[in-house]
Amino acid sequence: MHASVIVSTYENPDALALSLAGLARQSTEDFEILIADDGSGTPTRVVVETFARASPVAVHHVRQSDRGLRKGRIVNKALERATGHWIIFLDGDIVVSPDFVAAHLRFARPARYLSGSTVLLSPATTRALGPHDVTAGALDGLRSWRPGHRRSRRIGAAHVPGLAHLLDRWPSRRPVGFHGGNASVARSAALAVGGFDERLERFEDKDFGHRLRLYGLTGESVRYRIPAWHLHHERPYANRAVRNASRVLFEENVARGQVRTQHGLPTSRSRERDPDRRGPCRTT
Repeated sequence: MHASVIVSTYENPDALALSLAGLARQSTEDFEILIADDGSGTPTRVVVETFARASPVAVHHVRQSDRGLRKGRIVNKALERATGHWIIFLDGDIVVSPDFVAAHLRFARPARYLSGSTVLLSPATTRALGPHDVTAGALDGLRSWRPGHRRSRRIGAAHVPGLAHLLDRWPSRRPVGFHGGNASVARSAALAVGGFDERLERFEDKDFGHRLRLYGLTGESVRYRIPAWHLHHERPYANRAVRNASRVLFEENVARGQVRTQHGLPTSRSRERDPDRRGPCRTT
């Protein structure tokens, strides 16, 4: 298996159905899909099972019980089960183009991670969009929903490969941060740094990217070459206190300079006593 696409989700089955519809129309089938489900209910399970029955690639539903926000933990569990040489991270509220997986594989290099971008759809466009619309390519010709907005230009530039490449190489941001909603890295590197710090409810992407750079990788921007559409939704999980607490932990991690987190993927420690161990199921 060349690539594993890890799709993180929590209680947003409508958005997940749209995201999966985008993955169903990829130009390559040399990948698997792992749904990293942070404790969603029956509607999400139905979406995954319905999609899996018609999916051209293998689909694995990796789930844990709902005990609050534990995205890092469920993504790590999906990472443990992934079989691809390359890991592509995608949020379950993001819709991708047909070349998404192939582009991540085309630009992949062992010594780098790729960090893409997302362009926010308007509430009206999001409400009007259904899985069949995505399958039919309704977003393919949509260059932007906010003319002149800097993020909208990413979609337009993606249709001009030479321009997209030049914009991605523009040295405005160094180092390139890790955008967990649209990013990829070699599985061996992700495992080497211990995956994500499971204590962090915010800044988990920044922490992961920082440790990948300590490990020796360089971040490469593919913001213009591999953009994706971000579905509009409310953010009830936004919490200043949680954000501040995660910031403190992230800054402590940076100060320690440790490549491998002690709060991520197990080394000698086993998950055999994990109460969620029986939760994940395989759907093909």
